[in-house]
Amino acid sequence: MLFTEISAQALEDYQASHPHRHFFTQGADYQRLATSNQTTSKILAAVEGEEILAYAIFIYYPYKKFFYKVTTQFGPIMDYSNQDLVAFYFEHLKNYFKKNWRVLCLRVNPFLNERYFSDVDFIKANPQAENVDQILQAKGYDKTDHDLFDDPTLATRCVFSKDLTGLTQDNLLKNVSQIARYTINRTIKEGVQVRPLAIDDASDCQILDAINQETSERIGFELRDAQYFKNLKNVLKDDLILALAYIDCDYFVSQTHATIEKLKADRQELEEKLAQGKVNRKKTNNKIKELNENIGIWENKIDKIQKLKAEEGNIVNLACASFIQSGEDFIYFSSGAFSKFTRFEGSSAILYHMLLEAIRQDFKYFNFYGTSSDFSEEGPDYGVLQFKRSFNGNIEWFMANYELRNALGKIVNW
Repeated sequence: MLFTEISAQALEDYQASHPHRHFFTQGADYQRLATSNQTTSKILAAVEGEEILAYAIFIYYPYKKFFYKVTTQFGPIMDYSNQDLVAFYFEHLKNYFKKNWRVLCLRVNPFLNERYFSDVDFIKANPQAENVDQILQAKGYDKTDHDLFDDPTLATRCVFSKDLTGLTQDNLLKNVSQIARYTINRTIKEGVQVRPLAIDDASDCQILDAINQETSERIGFELRDAQYFKNLKNVLKDDLILALAYIDCDYFVSQTHATIEKLKADRQELEEKLAQGKVNRKKTNNKIKELNENIGIWENKIDKIQKLKAEEGNIVNLACASFIQSGEDFIYFSSGAFSKFTRFEGSSAILYHMLLEAIRQDFKYFNFYGTSSDFSEEGPDYGVLQFKRSFNGNIEWFMANYELRNALGKIVNW
């Protein structure tokens, strides 16, 4: 085996011919994104002949202008059951960065489940992860309890994902919670639509920035702006999807008028049959009563939408989200919403739309991405986790972020 640096193209070719699970932070385009952002990065691999056996993309995060914290997220990628390979890679990785005293620390995040869960309920530990942990600590890598929620340059310990195996566009709603099913059906009845956001369109960029800025101020966590997504789109191209949930008031009123006319026609037909004595009077009167109630409900919706239009204009933007297609995973990368329109559940409409898209394209996982390892009500993202859980998935608890500091790094506090 040989430990060496490889190119993004070599990694892309390998991943194209060797389908295996990895997140976008270990895709060739991630290094291209780093390069476009003028950030130093390297892809370091263990190879044997033409075969890549292990690899990871390392980003050089600047520290105090002159030093670096070199970090990989959700990596390296390898067969962790091969203990000789694990030992080889992490030993040579350590020696590689020893040569550069400006690298204060090296941080890795093995792409291996440490624990298995059903929803948020622990099932069992993964003994393979215990073996990898022993190898890492024997080589001087220290296990930390830090992740994205402490440091934005680190990967999250946990993600929440939904296995799409066996799901179809017809049975999807049967495989989410009753709450999610009710909410999705309500978004349809309330006229919520979903369309792509064009990141090269100035007006769409303004919409994205307005939603994300308002969301950032509300949650105290900075969301990415349009310029970031422009750069991301330039690299990921069709693998980045931006979506907007909105209400077109005029369209909704037009469609609702058509619905009401259909209900009125059904009512008239029943009334005529009733007058002719051709139907059961009690049952028919009950059906007419039900139709009258439905007509009233839809007329009330028109009144509400017309009021909304008078206050906000014809097009009412509700929420936006970004998604990344990465190997087997359709990743829910980020989202934002206007707080005053949360009652319309724009985020749920987007997720339903994108779940259907992921199924259509035969992705194995719909990945809701990062979540805190604290699932309690005191957790920093408890509300967001409950929203994700309503779509019926499982926690994936990965191995920790491990850190290897050089002599100078050991005396620096950060």
